[in-house]
Amino acid sequence: MVTLPVLALLYGCGDTTDRTLSPPPDAKWVDVSFRVPDGVKLLPVEVLYRSEKCKTVRYNSSNEPHEIPGYNDFEQKYQQQRGSDIWQSRVAIEGGGACQWSLRSLRVSFRLSADNPLAKGKKVIATNYIFDFGRYGLSDGYGTGRAKDASGDLNLKADFFPVTVINNMFNETYIDMFGGDTDYEKWSRRYRLQGTQNIAIQPIIHFDKVVTITPPATKPGSLIVTYPDGSSGKALHISPDYEKLLSMK
Repeated sequence: MVTLPVLALLYGCGDTTDRTLSPPPDAKWVDVSFRVPDGVKLLPVEVLYRSEKCKTVRYNSSNEPHEIPGYNDFEQKYQQQRGSDIWQSRVAIEGGGACQWSLRSLRVSFRLSADNPLAKGKKVIATNYIFDFGRYGLSDGYGTGRAKDASGDLNLKADFFPVTVINNMFNETYIDMFGGDTDYEKWSRRYRLQGTQNIAIQPIIHFDKVVTITPPATKPGSLIVTYPDGSSGKALHISPDYEKLLSMK
């Protein structure tokens, strides 16, 4: 996604861009389903459409105009499926409308629920998946790693471990769910899709396998990871050893 500062003008559909979606009768759709474990909150799916018809003009620091596709970003709720633990959201790939909106990215996010005992007194960080359907999708910065190519329907299962991080500098403790170091492609949670109509996500969360990351007793020094079995070691890239955690399931 182009990251030029900040002044933007939308044009091509009048003074006010019409962000209304009106998928054509033959539009393709993608169904996103998520199995929600107890103790987890599923957040609304973030949907990003872009338009080649209703362009955005952005000006850089030299006041030079740059044209990029128009932007239409919103959140959409899931619907529970027949009282089960599966929640689903359906999104048109061809959004249609006056601007002929085209789906570029979906972001699926979940976190520990507020009533989960592990969340008490901690700042809870969401875990994300991103699915890209074209260029100019969502920016990086969601901790998903780099996009990897995938085609056809996806059935994603991954093991997650609660990780508590103690930050003495800011006097806070936060917790998230660790599913592998996303700097490595095999654990990346971002996908560049082709021909995908169904995305199913089934996280396996090991609430009884909590990891704690603490600052060094003396500085300078490395962060210390304490694993569920009581063993400890230096944090690699500020992350636990995922293979070691998998061996403790």
